[in-house]
Amino acid sequence: MPPTPPPNQALAELAAVLGDDNVRTLVRTYLREFPLSLQQLGGGDRTTRHRLAHSMKSNSRLVGALSLSQRMAALEVRLADDAGEDVTPGDLAAITAEFEAAVGPLRAFVGA
Repeated sequence: MPPTPPPNQALAELAAVLGDDNVRTLVRTYLREFPLSLQQLGGGDRTTRHRLAHSMKSNSRLVGALSLSQRMAALEVRLADDAGEDVTPGDLAAITAEFEAAVGPLRAFVGA
């Protein structure tokens, strides 16, 4: 059975430069690390939560999870403003749901 091709344009372009194996490693790392970052997003200081939101935004965009990246960008902007609303349980639930919706094709790509 041939390997699954990259599931979106962002990963296809990245694979053209880095190769499929390297992109699969990157996606495996994303699938492992995003949930850990999400757990940390619910605690710690505001600066740390802002940094995590930024990283989660960028990593989601890199793997082609654009809707999730946009959600994280909005949270990043909110956290950058000291007067902005903090991370809420609703944010965490929405991020989790959006991550779960996005990861099916990524998991198929890496054979997970």
